[in-house]
Amino acid sequence: MNDTRWNPEKPAVIIAICVVGLINAIQMINLVFSPMSKQVGAIYPTYFAFSVLVSLICITGLWLLKRWAALAYSVLLIVNQIALMLMGYWEVTAAVIPFAIILLLFKHLDKMR
Repeated sequence: MNDTRWNPEKPAVIIAICVVGLINAIQMINLVFSPMSKQVGAIYPTYFAFSVLVSLICITGLWLLKRWAALAYSVLLIVNQIALMLMGYWEVTAAVIPFAIILLLFKHLDKMR
């Protein structure tokens, strides 16, 4: 039997985004349990815990080259920037890496299914 699965070569950029995303998810776990998030409001630790879960799902989807994962991860990165802004902890430098990730994801969107 000849199995003809769609299996393109994974771009190195996607691998790098998955690694950066995993590191970011680990850092966000620290944020969930930090005194800073509890001082800002009770909803933020819950939000960031949910965000970590969604991030890990999106990273898994990106690893599998799923288009939905690129779109969902882009939305999540933007929403996280808004959450940081509402908390009063947003800085322009905090948006550089997420913006670069979004651009790279959209550049490689055609390689995803």
